[in-house]
Amino acid sequence: MAYQALYRKWRPETFSQMVGQENIVRTLRNQVASDRAAHAYLFCGSRGTGKTSTAKILSRALNCEHLDHGDPCGECESCKRLLRGDSLDVQEIDAASNNGVDQVRDLRDSVQYPPQFGRYKVYIIDEVHMLSTAAFNALLKTLEEPPEHVVFILATTEPQKVPATILSRCQRFDFGRIPASQIAGRLREAADGSGAEATDNALRLIARAAEGGMRDALSILDMCLGYSSTIDEELVHTVLGTADRGFLFSFGDALATEDAAGVLKLIDDLMRGGREAQVFSRDIAQHLRILLMAMYCGKDIVSLMDLTEEDAQEYITQAHRFSSERLMRILDLFMGVESSMRYASSPRIALETASVRACLSTEGMDVQALMERIAELEKKLEEVERQAAEGSIAAPRRKTTSTKPAERPAPTVERVVSGEAAAVWKSAMEYIKRTVPGKYAILAQGKFIGSQNGKYLWEAPDNSPVMLSIWTQENNRKLVADALSEAAGGESLFEAVAKGSALPQAESTSEESFLGELRDTFGVENVSVQDQPK
Repeated sequence: MAYQALYRKWRPETFSQMVGQENIVRTLRNQVASDRAAHAYLFCGSRGTGKTSTAKILSRALNCEHLDHGDPCGECESCKRLLRGDSLDVQEIDAASNNGVDQVRDLRDSVQYPPQFGRYKVYIIDEVHMLSTAAFNALLKTLEEPPEHVVFILATTEPQKVPATILSRCQRFDFGRIPASQIAGRLREAADGSGAEATDNALRLIARAAEGGMRDALSILDMCLGYSSTIDEELVHTVLGTADRGFLFSFGDALATEDAAGVLKLIDDLMRGGREAQVFSRDIAQHLRILLMAMYCGKDIVSLMDLTEEDAQEYITQAHRFSSERLMRILDLFMGVESSMRYASSPRIALETASVRACLSTEGMDVQALMERIAELEKKLEEVERQAAEGSIAAPRRKTTSTKPAERPAPTVERVVSGEAAAVWKSAMEYIKRTVPGKYAILAQGKFIGSQNGKYLWEAPDNSPVMLSIWTQENNRKLVADALSEAAGGESLFEAVAKGSALPQAESTSEESFLGELRDTFGVENVSVQDQPK
């Protein structure tokens, strides 16, 4: 007898043998046991999650003569015929190759004939979304009101392509991806049943590589068995063409230390080993994703990612070598390069370019660059404080300002000796523009009108009570006052006033004196001033 692939050999024959999809299995078993089966079902989900297997089990259960709590017995004549595949009561149709209206018309004619042996004729239409519009229309009426002896089971990986008129006539069941732990359990059964020796780590690696698909996992195991009857992690990496975990951690360490030369050397070793650049970019993106989860979830990644305690600790340790901003930037880089490699003439160059870019410190003055550099400074400061707490170095003196939260160090204000109020205001505004550009943009819409006894007055724009209310809030007033105090070299206050308020008498600026003379000479209506704080 010819060799039978593992995914066929280990296909479940009863609901009890199904792995995952517990809610769907329970519902279908109860419907069959209570004789409340629907006339049309729609099974949706990604590949290898059990749609076709469930449809076959359901078709046997509907025709079984001796049900066992909703499970087909496998012993009656109907079950045996269906298992051998020589019964006409269950017909499997591939909609990808039978998607025309003529094939659906033939199906519509055949449903009128009663079943030969069982109670029901079951039509399993796989990849039903491939049917043409005319074929769907021809199927509508039959699907809505089929003969009492007919049950339709439609299966698809793309339910969004199925017309709403079809969806409304079916009971829909969505098959989710199977957890890696359950896939690893079934792989253990298949490996033991095949007389192979497989390590738990190797089976977990296969389960994660399958991404929730049981058929994919069994196919990978089948390839490994074709290579050797002893399966370990190294063999799985060889079959899949992926990088082993140690290599990924070495690559992550090089990224953390911004070692561009080390990264390029590792890529060269990878290519010489016959690995694919696109596969590696997917592997490192997955590795960075786990690091990101380790950064925020800590020990919870043991259950989230199905890891051992030792593996989880290793991910957590490496994650702490990055700032969250930098880690997310690098993850975006490798996710982007993975998709761009499909069209690249030299995938290796695309991988090397992205890797070197990931090692470079972010330059420029855009928000992302500034946030990343600030986060790196915070991380270094936290490390120094930790070492100081352990007594290995002297504790640094940390200067805090009230202009921003203490954890965000700001540039130094250019100090101006007490003098013209305009010079002090200009220096303070330059400081706020560098540190809090959003607040500066609001201030720029009004204008500075002078100072009096150390109080600097800012006039809100016309008809803008919202602007005025922003700068009457204590935290915002203090932000500007602190900047002014630093620039003036002494205690200063800040106050926002409405348009048209009187100018201060004690210490108006030279600019305002000049504008006053212009208004007196030419008239207020003939002088228009557009001013922004500098």
